[in-house]
Amino acid sequence: MILLSPEEEDEIATQLAGSGWYKAVGEILASEGSPSVLPTSDWRHHWVVDTLRRLEASIPVLLREPELVPNWMETGPNEHPLPPPAEYPLLPRPRASEYIHWVCDNITNQQPEAAPRPAITIPGPPYSLLVIDKPGSSNAFSYGFGANGGSGIVVYSGFLDDLFHRNPSPPPEGVQVKPSTLSWLFGGSPSSHTVQTPPKPTEEQTNELAILLAHEMAHLILSHHLESLSSFEVVVPGALSIFSDIVRVLIFPFTALLGPFVNDAVAQLGKVGSGELAKLGEYCTTKRQELEADIVSAR
Repeated sequence: MILLSPEEEDEIATQLAGSGWYKAVGEILASEGSPSVLPTSDWRHHWVVDTLRRLEASIPVLLREPELVPNWMETGPNEHPLPPPAEYPLLPRPRASEYIHWVCDNITNQQPEAAPRPAITIPGPPYSLLVIDKPGSSNAFSYGFGANGGSGIVVYSGFLDDLFHRNPSPPPEGVQVKPSTLSWLFGGSPSSHTVQTPPKPTEEQTNELAILLAHEMAHLILSHHLESLSSFEVVVPGALSIFSDIVRVLIFPFTALLGPFVNDAVAQLGKVGSGELAKLGEYCTTKRQELEADIVSAR
């Protein structure tokens, strides 16, 4: 359930577009201290961004699942089973205002245009990316909404380190580099030296990285950022406030007899209970979103 208006969505997307995403994510990371970001020239950043771009190229397949995999259960004995096509295809949500105009045209007997259909595209790619140099953290998270780089993924280097520890790749080969004549004239060593080339990730390591990135991409495709804004800031607080007020009205005849102190104590208990229920609602919403992201990332 997303209760934000199209204008509010556009405002968020505009704020996060371009450099806005990096600024917003930087404020989140600042709470962890002073994170060090791997430069784009680092081989680990190249590896992650290449894998991310390969996954982005597969997104159009999600829009055509029913026609591409009509008989998904009919697999051979040596074939991997495919995830079933989505009951609700991954299409962008149409503007509610478009439906309102369409209904009004029908009511006033005007010639309405065809019912609005969303464009066959998923806004977002190419996604922004940050690789944080934090060996002790084997994690990643996604953040944002909208196109023009307004959504993206943050990967911690600790996850990449764990990949290489679990699935060790062949050691990098050394390349002999001979000193140039110019460096020798200015006091350089006449002997050659060995430069270690960056390790080359195996296909198995890239697959494990792709599993992580696909999960975070699924959060972005499903607009979970907007869902969280609606749930945690509008739906849950509003519902809890209404419920708390109803309970206080029902028990007021009893608490009024016991004096204002008891009434205030009951009100305070109501606030504490509302806070705990809000935490429970946030936990349940997060669990549901994680399951949704797992399913879409498998596809």
